[in-house]
Amino acid sequence: MLRVQLRLVAVAVMVAIIVVIYYLDSIADKSNLQSQHHFLDALTHFPHLTGFSDNNHQQYMLEKAKKLGKDQEISEAVAQDEASDPCTIINPHSHGFIDLRGLSSLGNEGRALPWTTKGYDYGRNFTLGICSTPFKKSHNGPREMQDGVNSTLVGGYYMDTKSGKYVSLGEFSTTPVVRGRKLTLKYYNGSYCENLVDRSTGLPARRSTMITFTCDRDMLAKASISYVGSFDDCNYMFEVRSHHACPTAAKANNLAAVWIFLLIFVAALLVYFSGDFLYRNIRAQKMQKV
Repeated sequence: MLRVQLRLVAVAVMVAIIVVIYYLDSIADKSNLQSQHHFLDALTHFPHLTGFSDNNHQQYMLEKAKKLGKDQEISEAVAQDEASDPCTIINPHSHGFIDLRGLSSLGNEGRALPWTTKGYDYGRNFTLGICSTPFKKSHNGPREMQDGVNSTLVGGYYMDTKSGKYVSLGEFSTTPVVRGRKLTLKYYNGSYCENLVDRSTGLPARRSTMITFTCDRDMLAKASISYVGSFDDCNYMFEVRSHHACPTAAKANNLAAVWIFLLIFVAALLVYFSGDFLYRNIRAQKMQKV
């Protein structure tokens, strides 16, 4: 009877250890989310005729945040540190994990996955890649690419009917960013804009693209892309509706789960054998008294 009671106590202690471990783990997760996802909300500035690179634009965001009195926890990890994998992000508002790789070559075994849309009031057809180039083969060279841009970095393009060349809308990025309540993807350093100058450098401005993503769980297709508009035939805006833009549960930390399991297993063994050792000692003492 005593042996059964000791083992019940051992089981109770083990359960208590498990509860404490999960409680501490949940606190750690919450703390990490709060520290890692404290971002600049509601900055919806679209760079107009500036041709900023991603790093320059992030620096601009940091300076803007300081002027607005935002917390200085907004560090150099403005978007790319949000998730360890390219083309993914953790929404700083809902803490949901968003994975856009299913819309890109990253989720297509490395094969290009172009998305086309017609600019009805623009008179051109656009082809975009999400986090990757839409080109299925290289088109390098001044005979094919306007302004001699590198086709392997192009994130979107259209064909110029006059020159017969591809016009780059910007170099693709694998870093989604949440601006306000919108998930966005920015492409910079495309082909040169006509008769426009970058005010920060005095050089000809380059084309850039802003892609916004809208969660649509009811879509039967993988995604739907539409042309929204452009500014001075230099900055372009597109909207993508897809269930891939919907937040899901955050990726599990497999390494942490393994360590937790090992800790629980070791604790269970210690409690079990210590209870059995205590039982044997008590029994031996009783036998000596007899």
